[in-house]
Amino acid sequence: MTKVTFDPSLGFFMPWPVVLVSVADPTHDRANLITIGAVAPTCATPPSLGIAVTPVRYSYALLQEAREFVVNIPTVELARAVDYCGSVSGREVDKFQATGLTPVPGREVACPLVAECPINLECRVTQVAELGSHDFFFGEIVAVQVSADVLTEEGHFDPDRFDLFVGVRGVYRAVGEAIGQYGFGKDMD
Repeated sequence: MTKVTFDPSLGFFMPWPVVLVSVADPTHDRANLITIGAVAPTCATPPSLGIAVTPVRYSYALLQEAREFVVNIPTVELARAVDYCGSVSGREVDKFQATGLTPVPGREVACPLVAECPINLECRVTQVAELGSHDFFFGEIVAVQVSADVLTEEGHFDPDRFDLFVGVRGVYRAVGEAIGQYGFGKDMD
């Protein structure tokens, strides 16, 4: 396989999860939504994740002040609303109202969950790392809300019950069918 070298400044080529992050907006007595493509698990104990946000975004100052946020995992059906939330500023628009998404109170944090998203991860900021164009907000996951319709009868999470999507260089792509599970490659020797 022939490889071609690219300039790193051209951006990321790998698929990134696309999530909606909700954060309190006390200046407007509402919450704001920001679309984030740079989100990653960071630790299992305590359960933590991180999101990268550039300081020019409206939500950046809100995150700095509130020190908590919710990562809402959207479905393919919500892609248009997710794109909208990443295309307009919360300075001018109430994104919940504009998209018709439903804010629901969190269990452990003051900012709301997005009811239409099947998974909601309530987080408290533990640290912020300055990286360059973006800062990385580390958040301890203090509560997880999962819609009952994505659970099996035994109460286990079933990713086949909803359609996830990712972003690849500005293009949204649905996640396909399962091709294996952790450990299935152990028999290669």
